[in-house]
Amino acid sequence: MTRSPRHFVGTIVLAVFLPALWSLPPLSGIAFADGLARASGDGAAESIAPDRPERGPISPERLERWRAMPPEERERIRERYRRWKELPPEKRERILERHRRWRELPEEQRRYLKERRALFSDAGPEDRVVVRKFFARMRSLPPEERGAERQKVREWRSLPPGEREKAMGSWPFYRGLSERERGTLRWFLFARPGERPPRE
Repeated sequence: MTRSPRHFVGTIVLAVFLPALWSLPPLSGIAFADGLARASGDGAAESIAPDRPERGPISPERLERWRAMPPEERERIRERYRRWKELPPEKRERILERHRRWRELPEEQRRYLKERRALFSDAGPEDRVVVRKFFARMRSLPPEERGAERQKVREWRSLPPGEREKAMGSWPFYRGLSERERGTLRWFLFARPGERPPRE
């Protein structure tokens, strides 16, 4: 059966605007820990969310990009879109809202969050347990307290290691961790991209 040009163009619009899996984490400015936890594997549906299509004609560059894709890549995009359409409307709206809020974050904050996600992806099982414990702690806090703890983390990032350790000693959650867990949490929150976890 021959598909209409309108159907074909519509497929291209949806496909071209679908971000590649994991290319853009579903993080919001007010849900740092919860969002990063989802990006680390606890909510894979967000990774199939399309951008909102722009109005206006499709650019020749996007058409060419679609035509140049290998067939298997185009099929993966179509499959992501099918999965997206199968989600309940309220879940799609939540995903789009997180996506919108992510795009409104300052570039420096987005870069930091992307780096944390990359570190988490490279972490071993024991280190992931510590990071998830941190996420669970953040999720359990009321919004105002969660915001205050995020602010502390931002302030600690600017301190030299010695001063940072002293400042973090006033944090009840940090004091409740073992020495090994503290080292893992410091690595996750403050390490540079590519830096290995402690003990490696």
